[in-house]
This record gives sequence, C-alpha cells and structure tokens, in this order.
Amino acid sequence: MSRLTIILGTLIFLTSCSEINTTDPEQVYKYWSGLSAPADLELIEGQYWQSAHWTKEYIMFLKFNPTKEWWVSFLDQNQLVIDNQWVKPSNAPEWFTPPDESVMYSSGDSFDQGSRYFRDTLTNQCYIYEIQL
Repeated sequence: MSRLTIILGTLIFLTSCSEINTTDPEQVYKYWSGLSAPADLELIEGQYWQSAHWTKEYIMFLKFNPTKEWWVSFLDQNQLVIDNQWVKPSNAPEWFTPPDESVMYSSGDSFDQGSRYFRDTLTNQCYIYEIQL
C-alpha cells in the first residue's frame, strides 16, 4: 500500500467522523441547503444536528420569514403537499411552535420520516422540521 493511499485514507476517515451541532440560524441554513441564505430570507431561529456518519444523517429545525416567491418556489421544487398528520418530536427546541393556523406540508412520500413544513397563514412566518436518518 502506498504512503499516499494511507495518508488519503486517514484524512477521509478523520474528516468524516465529526458530528455537527449548531443553533446559529445562518449556519443551520447553510448545512441544510448547502448555500448561504438569500438576502430576502430572514432567519430567526435554528437548530441542526448531523451525525458523524458519511450518509449525512441529520435533524434540522428552522424558523424564518421568507418572501412569498421563495415559499412558493420551495413548495414547488420539493413537490410538497398539504398534510394534517404530525407528532411534534420530543427533541424539538422550545421556540419550535408552529401556530394552530399554520398550513402544514409534507413530501407525501410513502417513506415519511416525519419531516414537516409549516406556514402561518396570519404572519407568513415559516417553520421547517426536517429529518433524514
């Protein structure tokens, strides 16, 4: 085995074995989407956990104020559908409280791990709970 293979293997092993935890909404958005938040998206609260496993297992909570265009585009791109079934996870942060008047969406997929997307019909404030395990 070459020295280069050993060095590269060690680097890959070490960089893929660190868990991620943050409550900085900007960082939460970036870990979740892979991009910095657009200027017209007001991020309010966030919580993100990602396992050290290479499969990118994560749990994300986000509270934010999007533009109407951003939200409509998000629903369309992700093919989200209105859903009325959800159980709030026990590990949800205290601030993650979508109001009763929120419209709730899901992927409508048969493999539903519980991810939900909420938009308050009075304030247009949005909440996202996304889980991939």
